[in-house]
Amino acid sequence: MLAHPPRRFRATLLTLCAGVLTLAGCGESGGEEPTGLDEATTSATTTPTATDEATATDEPTEAGPTEHAFPEAGVTIVTPPPSGPAEAAALATYVEFAREWRWSLGEVRLSEQLAGLAAAPVVDGVESSLEYQVDNGIRYGGQMVITPVVEESSDTLVVLGGCVDGSEVVLIDDGEERAPDGVDQHPVIPMHAVLANDGGGWRVNENTLDEDESC
Repeated sequence: MLAHPPRRFRATLLTLCAGVLTLAGCGESGGEEPTGLDEATTSATTTPTATDEATATDEPTEAGPTEHAFPEAGVTIVTPPPSGPAEAAALATYVEFAREWRWSLGEVRLSEQLAGLAAAPVVDGVESSLEYQVDNGIRYGGQMVITPVVEESSDTLVVLGGCVDGSEVVLIDDGEERAPDGVDQHPVIPMHAVLANDGGGWRVNENTLDEDESC
């Protein structure tokens, strides 16, 4: 959802898959215990039973989405709870990729971290976009929110869908801010990303935004 030749706005990410998807005790009361209390009754009312303990400690809790906010980069990524280690690692890689990609577009220079987070064709696409920004004297400010969802996963492949909200993104052209082209029609658009792990770690092999659809 940002500059992409020849258009002025939207995603600058490649759709290439890079060929192979190989990404306490109580305080003392100070007095004596009253006489005449039934000892068994006292014990029953002060000692939790096994059933009570199970009820207090074994209640299931549902994990919710996690928000990763990077205001300096102009992006927040809200990830779903992973179903296992592979998904967790893939989502962590995507979060880092999204931060470095969005930072690059804001600073108009390629983040040195991108090469380790994405396949070469994806990095090349970001570089192409940056060249376009330099040639046209534009950069991006504001904030974007990315909400990926896991559509498919295995130990070596994770496919993400979801939405990108660019309604708060601004295009800075010769010092003047304005809404990027197309945002008024489609402020929230669908995303698609593929991450693969070929044994050398997770990387983004494909990342696209559908700029002509609403999410």
